[in-house]
Amino acid sequence: MTAAHRRRRLVGTAATAFLAVAAVLAVAQPASAHNSIVSTTPAEGSTVTEQPGQLVITTNDNLLDLGDAGQSNQIQVTGPDAEQLYYGTACAAVNGPALVMPLQLGAAGEYTVVWQLVSTDGHPLSGTYTFDWAPAEGQELAEGSSTPTCATSGASTVEPSSDAAAGADTDADTTQSSGGLSGDVWWIVGAIGVVVVAGVAVLLVTRRKPDDDDGETPAP
Repeated sequence: MTAAHRRRRLVGTAATAFLAVAAVLAVAQPASAHNSIVSTTPAEGSTVTEQPGQLVITTNDNLLDLGDAGQSNQIQVTGPDAEQLYYGTACAAVNGPALVMPLQLGAAGEYTVVWQLVSTDGHPLSGTYTFDWAPAEGQELAEGSSTPTCATSGASTVEPSSDAAAGADTDADTTQSSGGLSGDVWWIVGAIGVVVVAGVAVLLVTRRKPDDDDGETPAP
């Protein structure tokens, strides 16, 4: 095999490696995307006339459940009361792609929902929205509480950023509590390694002398 043939083969190998890297990155990119909000119940800006029973924040992918109730995934609902009473009968819980909190409302008026959750890639999302409560006749009203339901379990009050909106990403660079790199990162590192090795091989071959590649002995 001539030196030219060997160079062509190695260049082809390097090109294949680059295409493989592109494929890996194309697959890894969607996998590492943050969750987005699909719907909320009660819906933003809606008027509720019957006790909702629960408040649900639904996203497009499974949420990351870190196992600490009321710590990383939270929902807090405050009513129109001047003393800002909190409503909700238990901590919010992750249910696949949704964050769910049992909810019974109190006095009629505008209610404010503040939420935070952990996306499947480890990034936190937070936001806030409002809805109106106009209870129909016969609806039983909750009394509310001066502290959030989960405050007694060590959870702090949710404080969204000033420009947070429903579905807005906080852009905080958090990772899973294990502290390890995600699988996507290892795929990308491995792909880059393939490219580097292929590039070094091409350089080594192209720098060899033609006489060595052909296996011929130079004339004296």
